[in-house]
Amino acid sequence: MKRILMVIVGVLVVAGLTLGGVYMMRDKISVMLGLSVPLVELSKTPLFKPLDKFVISLDSEDTTYYLVMESVLVTHRPDQLEQLDEYEPLMRNALVQYFSNRSNEAVRKELQDVGALQKALLAKLVTTLQGYGYDPVLDELLITKVVVQ
Repeated sequence: MKRILMVIVGVLVVAGLTLGGVYMMRDKISVMLGLSVPLVELSKTPLFKPLDKFVISLDSEDTTYYLVMESVLVTHRPDQLEQLDEYEPLMRNALVQYFSNRSNEAVRKELQDVGALQKALLAKLVTTLQGYGYDPVLDELLITKVVVQ
């Protein structure tokens, strides 16, 4: 009789621990199963994630020029800030891909409409991250400093 009681208590303890773990992980499990998306409270003010300075060479017929750019990502989702740190190598690679086949003249022309360039770079970053299975929620990419020399 004691053995049966001990087995029943053991099963109940394991079941309780399992249910407790499932309850605590319910948001992650539901997303993994595609059941629902947990609600994330949006920030009332924009949140900024500065990217490291970006430098790339630009070819020209006469000489090689360098593009130096500093940019900031904007989101209203606090949970995105930590994830963006993990994504930084992918985002830097996306910037290299974007500028790698552009000449000095083409980049100077693009810089005449900074708003359009910011939108193009944001689209490139989002597409790249989605290609790796991430679903970034980015509102804007701001170019805070740019030099071509």
